[in-house]
Amino acid sequence: MIMYTMMSLHMCYILRHNLKVMMKFVGITITGLGAILKVVTFMINRDSLINYHRTLNNLFEEELMKNEKIQMIIFSSLRTIYILAYTYFVILVVVIFAFFGSTYIFIIHNLLYLHLTTNYTLPLSRGVGWFWPIPHNFLYHLHLFYETSLIILSTMTACGVDSAFGFYVYQFSSTIRAMTFALTNPLPTEKFSDILRTCVVKHQKLLQCRNTLEHIYGPIVFWHIVTNAVLLCSLMYDLISLPDYNFYNVSASLVYAVIKLLQTFIYAWHGTVLTSAGEDFRKGIYFCKWPNSSLDHHMRTNIILIMMQKPMTVNAFFSPVDVIMFTNSVNATMSYFFLLQSIE
Repeated sequence: MIMYTMMSLHMCYILRHNLKVMMKFVGITITGLGAILKVVTFMINRDSLINYHRTLNNLFEEELMKNEKIQMIIFSSLRTIYILAYTYFVILVVVIFAFFGSTYIFIIHNLLYLHLTTNYTLPLSRGVGWFWPIPHNFLYHLHLFYETSLIILSTMTACGVDSAFGFYVYQFSSTIRAMTFALTNPLPTEKFSDILRTCVVKHQKLLQCRNTLEHIYGPIVFWHIVTNAVLLCSLMYDLISLPDYNFYNVSASLVYAVIKLLQTFIYAWHGTVLTSAGEDFRKGIYFCKWPNSSLDHHMRTNIILIMMQKPMTVNAFFSPVDVIMFTNSVNATMSYFFLLQSIE
């Protein structure tokens, strides 16, 4: 991916006199830098991420092994989570095919006539993005396969890391909602004070997991919020400046804009899901029977501290990750766009 980013930067330098074309490669460069950021962040925090995954997974499976009502609560939001993830994946796959499809169709068409030609343009480097001349022999085809691998690797890295955030939030929110249900609907055979103690201990573990999730995904979300706003602004500016509105130009810009909007929305919506689940847990504790239960002073103090805490949110540095962040990002994009228009 480092080579992918360096090649894109080189293309930006080559096309520096053509602002519209250069901005497309600026977007590709930002995508490459984002993929590098995700890989480096996960590698640096590998040990803490493994511990986080084990802790959260154990808490999730612990709740999942309970009665059928809790299982229904846990699985109620799964459909929305995987539909969003699959939609994101399908759109990215379509973009990859659109990016390389014409080149490979041309090659396959010539192979049907037993003729392997290099009379095509490399989709990413355009034949001039590499730091060395590319001979028109089998090495030309090798560069095509390498560019294809770079694009697929970068795209699937983004898809995997973005979707993993949704999966972790699903485990978070489902565990919290199961705990809330257990507090507000205790079984006759269960002792309420024991349920409450268990939920308080689990909540403390979830807070530690939340801190780990924020530490890992905070810089990633902040990167996407800033860069996606800039890229969407440049896409809108480029779209209204097109000399001719043919299907390829309009569809390419719109699909790329949809991907960036969907990427931002995925993080924002999942952040809102986590915050809502944490708020429901606080309400569940507030309205449950803990004031009349036989709890010691230490446990009562922990319960009061839980109710006094802010909602369980993931912050991207200074901004909480929620739907409001998404609307603010869209508003910032529109503001930058109108500013560019006024300057022009």
